[in-house]
Amino acid sequence: MKRDGAADDPGDPLEAATIAPTGSGSLPDLIGVPERPRTLLVRGALVAGALLCLVLGVIGWLIPVVSGVPFYILGLVLLGLASPATARWINRQERRLPLRWRLRLRRRRKQAPGGGA
Repeated sequence: MKRDGAADDPGDPLEAATIAPTGSGSLPDLIGVPERPRTLLVRGALVAGALLCLVLGVIGWLIPVVSGVPFYILGLVLLGLASPATARWINRQERRLPLRWRLRLRRRRKQAPGGGA
C-alpha cells in the first residue's frame, strides 16, 4: 500500500473504490504519518493509552450513565498515532466521508486542546 492511499494494484476495482477520495484530495490527512518512526517507549505508551480507552469504552457501553463512544474514538486516534498502518487506515476511511463531515472534523480538531494549527 502506498502512503498516499493509492492501491498497489490498479486492476482491483474494489480496492480502488474503497480508498478513492471523495472529491477533495486537497485536504490533508486527519492523522499524519510521522517521517521518523516513534520510539518504542512512546509507541508503547500510546498503545497502553489506547487499550485503556477501549476498556473504558466497553465499561461505558455496559454502564449506561457513561457514554463509551468518546473513549472508542480516543482509543482509535491513539492507535493511529502509535501505528502508521492504523493511521493510513483511519485516513482512508475518513476520505470516504462527505466533504462537509471532513471539514467539520478538521474544525473540531482545531478547537480541541492541543489540536492542529
